[in-house]
Order: sequence, then structure tokens, then C-alpha cells
Amino acid sequence: MLSRPAAPGRDRGAARVRIRTRDGQWLVVHASCMDGVPGSPGPTAVVVQPAAGSDMAPVIAEAYGLSARELEITQLIARGLTTGGIAAELVISPHTVRDHVKAVFAKTRVSSRGELVAKLFAENYWPRRGR
Repeated sequence: MLSRPAAPGRDRGAARVRIRTRDGQWLVVHASCMDGVPGSPGPTAVVVQPAAGSDMAPVIAEAYGLSARELEITQLIARGLTTGGIAAELVISPHTVRDHVKAVFAKTRVSSRGELVAKLFAENYWPRRGR
């Protein structure tokens, strides 16, 4: 992988990208341009690490067409919160939580919280067998 230095006066902030390996694992690659001697760009630092749940949440939400609120509720389900716990955490009614959970189940084609968590984590984090 090659990297070009940022043009003078341009943002030299960090860049991030998610990539999927051949065996189905997700990685996050971070790159940041370091300071060099005055008048010339410095080296680029690159870090590759396994993707955390927070790195993959936007990808999962987009893949299943989840709204921001549905993703938030899905993450709380994955943390093991009950309907009442989710309602308290988000300061909404338990009825509203149940409506969102029904929508998440329909979009992800599951019928239980356990099945939802298994589908999201087993399909998106664990390596695929037989490849």
C-alpha cells in the first residue's frame, strides 16, 4: 500500500478504512501523516487492528437499513439490556422500545433477541469456515 503526502495547506489528519479479510474477519486500518523536517512531508504511520463493534456498527446499520435509533437499540440489546433498561437508558417508553425492536427484527429477519445478536456477531465478526 502506498501513501502520498498531503498537499501543502491541506488537512494532514488521520484516515481510517474498514477492510474484510479473505477469511471473513474485519480489520480497521488507521493512517496518519507524521511531521517531517520543515518544508517536506514526514513519514506515514499505519496501524492495522481487528475491528471493534463500534467500528462495525455503521456498516451493519447500513447493510440492514437500520435507522440511527434502531442501531442504538440493537447495541443495547447486544449489551443485554431488557426492554425496561433500554427505555430508561434512552428516556423513551417501553412501548416505543418494543416498536423499534419489532422493526429491527423485521429488517434483520430474526425473531428473538438472541437470534439478532448471534446473526450480527456470528455473521460479521467470526471467520467463515470452509474457505
